[in-house]
Order: sequence, then C-alpha cells, then structure tokens
Amino acid sequence: MFKTLKEAVKITNSNIILTIPLIVFVKFIDLYSLYTKHAVDFLPKFIIVLVTVLFVSGIFCSVWFNMIKGAVNNSKKIYVLDNDRTGASLSLFKTMREGINNLFLPFVGVYLIFGLIQIVFTQIVYWVGVNLIGVLSSEELLSIQEIALTSISEDNSMAVFLDKLSAEQILFFAEWSLLFILLTCLVLYLIMLWIPEVVYNTQNPVKALFKSIVKLFGNFLETFRMFLFLWFVGFVLLFLNTFSMINPFIYLFMNVILFYFFLFVAICVFLYYNKRFCNDEE
Repeated sequence: MFKTLKEAVKITNSNIILTIPLIVFVKFIDLYSLYTKHAVDFLPKFIIVLVTVLFVSGIFCSVWFNMIKGAVNNSKKIYVLDNDRTGASLSLFKTMREGINNLFLPFVGVYLIFGLIQIVFTQIVYWVGVNLIGVLSSEELLSIQEIALTSISEDNSMAVFLDKLSAEQILFFAEWSLLFILLTCLVLYLIMLWIPEVVYNTQNPVKALFKSIVKLFGNFLETFRMFLFLWFVGFVLLFLNTFSMINPFIYLFMNVILFYFFLFVAICVFLYYNKRFCNDEE
C-alpha cells in the first residue's frame, strides 16, 4: 500500500495542473448555488437547476476522471527530460472530447444512482438512529430552539450554544453525529472503486457498482487499509480547514492543500485499481 501511496504522490506532483479543472468546477457549483438560492422560486426552475447541475457534473467527471486515467498511464512511461513529462501532462487536456464522448452518459447514470443511494442512506440513518439512540421530545426540541435563538446574538455563538446544552443533550447529538460518520464511511468505502471501474472496464454504472464491490471485498485488507489512511488524512485536513477561517491567508492555503489532496485521492485510487485489476483483465 505504501508503495502505491508514494507513487501516487509523485504522479500528483507531476500532474498538479489537473487541479485546475477541479477548482473551476467547484467554484462554478458554488457560484451557481449562490445564484439559484435566490432565483429559484417555483418547481420548474428547480427542475432546470437539477438538470443543469446533473449535466455539468457529468461533463466534468467524464473529462476529469479520463484525465486522471491518462495521468496514471503516463506514469508508466519513461521521460528523459522534465519538459517531456510536463508536455505529457499538458496533453491530457486534449483528451477532453474523448472523455465526454465515452464517459458522459455513464457518469450521468452514476450521479442518478448516487442520488438514489443518498435517499436510501438517509432513511437507513434515521431508522438506525431512532432505534439505537432515540429522538428528542417536543419539549426538549423547543428548549434547544430557544437556546439556539438566544445564542445567535452573542459572540462565538456556537461555543455559547454548546455551553448552554446539558450533558445529556450534548451526548445525544454526539451519538447521532458518530452514527452519521460511521455509516457515511461505510458508503464511501463501498463505492471506492466504482468510478475506476466505470472508467476502465464497465460503462454500465449499475454493473460497475456491483463489480467494484466484489473487487473491493476480494481485496479487503488492501482496500480497507488504503481507505482508512485516506479517510484519516482527509478528516484531519477538513478539521484544520474549519479553523483556518480565522485568517484569509491561512484559509487560502488550506484550500490549496485540500484541492491537492482531492487530486491525490483520485490518482491514488485509480493507480491502485490499474495495478491490481487492469493487468488481470486485459
């Protein structure tokens, strides 16, 4: 695993330019969400927004993940000069049309299925939480609402809000948060090889999901160790990013680190899939 991680770092550093499409996509979604927050006032507009996000996401994923695949393939080549390596990285942008032609519809399907998974996941989290943890009574909910309203006007409102909660209420929210994190990790682990499976072998997103899960559990120790490492690093970075908002320069630096990490995760998973499965199936 560590050999794969080390190689993934080298590939990421050689193809750092691939963060540009990711940044453009994320910022577009941010700005579009900000605009639609005030512009969407009835159902037809909401449907148009959903369709727009679906198709833009499909275009981005088909382009970007095809470029990730190209970066992994380029890493197997030997370059005499650094300029040749840089040129190979820049040439990945020429594969944008190829990515859209081959992967656009599969990724639209991936997004639709993932949306369905989220709906089912929400119901499962609620059912498990109600049965294992329970729910607050109407009196407790009213009390928490009053505490929240009185805390908004004060400095460090979140800290004040938490300070006013009872130990039982804090424990209740902590248990629900832990349940959500654990089940979210489970879902993320189950779909870890889904996208590489779509890009490399199976363009049918439903078949790709089942085949990726079979491969995942067929190499459980390898995939689980890699997932734990990537999850832990991502959790630490997101935690640090939360506190980086106190300073705009620190916040900008943490955003750069996060975009680098997202690129590293994609390359790491694709590299592992390529090494472990592609040679077996070719």
